[in-house]
Amino acid sequence: MRKAIRVLKTPVTMLALLAILGYGAVWGYKNATADSTGPQTTCVMTDVGGTLTPDKVTVRVLNGGTQGGHAKTTRSYLMAFDFKVIYYNNADREVQTTTIVGNSANDPEVQLLAKMFDGAVTEGDGRADHIVDVIVPTKFQEYDNPPRPSIPVSGPVCLPPVTASSASPSDSASPSATASSTPTKKK
Repeated sequence: MRKAIRVLKTPVTMLALLAILGYGAVWGYKNATADSTGPQTTCVMTDVGGTLTPDKVTVRVLNGGTQGGHAKTTRSYLMAFDFKVIYYNNADREVQTTTIVGNSANDPEVQLLAKMFDGAVTEGDGRADHIVDVIVPTKFQEYDNPPRPSIPVSGPVCLPPVTASSASPSDSASPSATASSTPTKKK
């Protein structure tokens, strides 16, 4: 009996280890190929009382130029007017004109931000969350003293849901705001 246990101990141990290795390989493959983008955050229809103001608009500022510091400067400029800037960093594309990107080029939040920059162009990419990206080039023009920005709207406006990360912007960039780039000195 002891001899049989001794003979079977090594093959049984090897089979158990092989089963654990196989399970780990299947689990790893399943998790590596799973959709990691997570559920799309959709906007919430919000009654803004007929006028959309900056404190309701959530913004990411991206530097699309070749010189550093523009995203941080633009962030400060927009926060002075109460825009909720949740992220600032470098863009993954270079632009020659200040570009405002939102769900649609005609959305009120996109148009409100376009009023803040001289000669800004607007774009829509169908994003479901209605967060607006401001991509600034190397040479861009902010209005020196724009009037208190607001835009008339009829009915509710689709805006990002208020969360802890977007309720109070901080000096650090929020990693959940975009999945793209790593901060560099260009900001």
